[in-house]
Amino acid sequence: MDFWAALWRHLNAARGHELLRLVDLKRGPRSMNQSAIRKLCSTAYLGDETVLCRVLGRYKMFVDSTDVGLSSHLMLDGYWEMWLTEALAQVIKPGMVAVDIGANLGYFTLLMADLVGPCGAVHAFEPNPAMAARLIKSADVSGFRERVSLYPDPLGSEDGQELFLVIPHGEPKNAHLTPHAIAGALPVTLRRFDSHPALLEADVIKIDVEGAEREIWRGMAGLLERRDKPLTIFLEFASIRYDNPAAFLDEIEAHGFSLGDVHLNLGVQTRTREQILAAPPRVDQMLVLRR
Repeated sequence: MDFWAALWRHLNAARGHELLRLVDLKRGPRSMNQSAIRKLCSTAYLGDETVLCRVLGRYKMFVDSTDVGLSSHLMLDGYWEMWLTEALAQVIKPGMVAVDIGANLGYFTLLMADLVGPCGAVHAFEPNPAMAARLIKSADVSGFRERVSLYPDPLGSEDGQELFLVIPHGEPKNAHLTPHAIAGALPVTLRRFDSHPALLEADVIKIDVEGAEREIWRGMAGLLERRDKPLTIFLEFASIRYDNPAAFLDEIEAHGFSLGDVHLNLGVQTRTREQILAAPPRVDQMLVLRR
């Protein structure tokens, strides 16, 4: 398809004649896709702090009207972190098993569910009950309920460990675990990734858990020790979150993974251990680990 034909399709989508196609998301220029998605974005307030909106020009999604950090952007623009959205669209194929750890409202869960198709499966982990309830409703109304499994227990390195989930007001995407019984925090029980047999068939995993990445990694031993199938992991990494970030990267490479990250404009790029560690410690890097 040449440029002008692609432009015509995007203009039609923007006028409401059709939804954005997955192939456009994978191949279309980002600026064109973002413009079409914004014009297809619409919202309906349902009461009880719940809004139904259209995201990515394709999916119906229930979001939280009090959520400043994520829902407000989805209601305004209809997309989130387009660089990661595009990277996932390139990697996930029909029939795959995808895992969304730290799923929140389910924006990436819905995309994954569409990409894996009716023969694939998506496993979404979200311990915040309010976000999880909206996620499963979104999967249902978007037609993906049968291929999405939702897990309320967070993942870690030990089965049965008792912790607390702190959910910042207005920023539920920044929810994090703590061993301290802070006022308003929710008690949760951790599970190891490899204690779920279905997850051992994973092809693509996204991990975005505000500092618990290394503990989750250690709970994935049953999968990491398998070398019989390709595996791609998108893992948010900020050096300040770990007592020894270099040792964490050593663990990753020891399991046979190559290192890369998702560049904001250039897509997935190869990175060395030294380049990753040289980034400012508070900067979130979305690493791409492949073997």
